[in-house]
Amino acid sequence: MKKWLRMERFEVFPRVVKWFVLSLLVGLLAGAASAVFIYSLNWVTNWREQHLWIIALLPLGGLGVGWIYHAFGQKVEAGNNLLLDEIHDPKSTVPLRMAPLILLGTLATHLFGGSVGR
Repeated sequence: MKKWLRMERFEVFPRVVKWFVLSLLVGLLAGAASAVFIYSLNWVTNWREQHLWIIALLPLGGLGVGWIYHAFGQKVEAGNNLLLDEIHDPKSTVPLRMAPLILLGTLATHLFGGSVGR
């Protein structure tokens, strides 16, 4: 086997290890975030089912979520459409505050009995 071919294998190895470690970290973080989201969603749903009176506060919950988006999330009001627009025509980055706003909005909506899908 030629010497340059053997050298190339050893030069590629650190890059493969680097991308493997990065992929592993991204997978762990995404899995942990998904687990926290599902656990939280189950918790608020179970709490609402045990305390049905909270459904009467649905209008206040909706008002609260709307106010939070108005006060802190004007750049992320488009939701999924913002993500799709940025994928098809990248002009700027998606604001980091989008994730916690969506998490809090989804949990509050489920807590108060809003009509949304899981």
